[in-house]
Amino acid sequence: MIQLQGVARAAFVREARAVLDFDLARQLAFEYGTPLLVVSKSKLIDTYHAMRQALPGVDLYYAAKSNCDLNILSTLCAENAFVDICSEGELDAALAAGFTPDRMLHTHPCKTDRNLLRCYDAGVRWFVFDNSFEAEKIARLAPDASLLMRLAVSGNSSMINLSSKFGAPLEDALEILQCARQLGLNVRGFSFHVGSQCTDPEDYRSVLRSVRGFWDQAAELGFGLEILDIGGGFPAPYLENAPTMDSFGFVVSEGLRESFGDLPIRLIAEPGRGLSAECTTLITRVIGKSTRWGTPWYIIDDGLYGSFSGKVFDHADFPLIVENAWDRGAEACVIAGPTCDSSDVVSRDQYLPVLEVGELLLVPSMGAYAGASASPFNGLPVARTIQID
Repeated sequence: MIQLQGVARAAFVREARAVLDFDLARQLAFEYGTPLLVVSKSKLIDTYHAMRQALPGVDLYYAAKSNCDLNILSTLCAENAFVDICSEGELDAALAAGFTPDRMLHTHPCKTDRNLLRCYDAGVRWFVFDNSFEAEKIARLAPDASLLMRLAVSGNSSMINLSSKFGAPLEDALEILQCARQLGLNVRGFSFHVGSQCTDPEDYRSVLRSVRGFWDQAAELGFGLEILDIGGGFPAPYLENAPTMDSFGFVVSEGLRESFGDLPIRLIAEPGRGLSAECTTLITRVIGKSTRWGTPWYIIDDGLYGSFSGKVFDHADFPLIVENAWDRGAEACVIAGPTCDSSDVVSRDQYLPVLEVGELLLVPSMGAYAGASASPFNGLPVARTIQID
């Protein structure tokens, strides 16, 4: 019975797994040096199609902000995905990867004039707004754009509340919608985001009920609504497991059918982390070690200012994989990054074998908000990115 429970549980969770083994890691580290972010094209393609299958009828707009790397963007472009951009830089990256403007959605609710005009002039025609001041800006600079109004919603299980900064509160949304109409703007649907790293898909189901209520109010006022954008938030496995794509998508799809299944509308989503996280593994090297107050300390060549920036900005806790760990025992230790900042500590609570200077570690699920938010602090270069398979 215990074994059956384990099998049943395994069917609904997924673990963070490296996209390469240590033999290949040594080859790549010798050729390219470390730290090194390794993108698996095949893993990304598998994840994309798994998400499409889990969310039937939903068009996937990859959130480029999670990772603008050309390897990831070009792979998704070749699979006929769409792309969600927020800036001129993301526009340029998407164009370089082969995306055409008609496959882009600009989702930043507060754009500079330059950002808006540059993307509009390039041919992007779909934009997001969430307040009357942004509506006035769009009316002045891109009056014929097609718009989605972002709504503020709450996802109780999400790691980061993305409605704390953006999204029109439902109690104010009708007034903002009427303002857009008075400005002559073409509002064609709504968007929302339950929050980053949502671990309970029931959050979508409850939010969809609220959004449908507002949708009906807007429709009664004569707004021609045709698109619902359910945002992102789809989780990835880190030190803690995540739900499988199938189990998570099933609940979200059920919520869509329950709340919007009677309407002939287009459904889209903006997965970032959910698509990009698992396709990338970091190779990092131990560059120093010491014992401090009885605890082993190991310094590696990447840290919080580099690929582990997701630990700071994204509240992600990454598993550290050591070769032949099961045969080497384990002890409490501290893993720290290479900068002179004493807060640059990657891990204090993972038990690892005794490590040697020069030894490689693998860190999976490094494809989202890792290299994207890394910086060359202390004059140290950010990790290079390469693609395999």
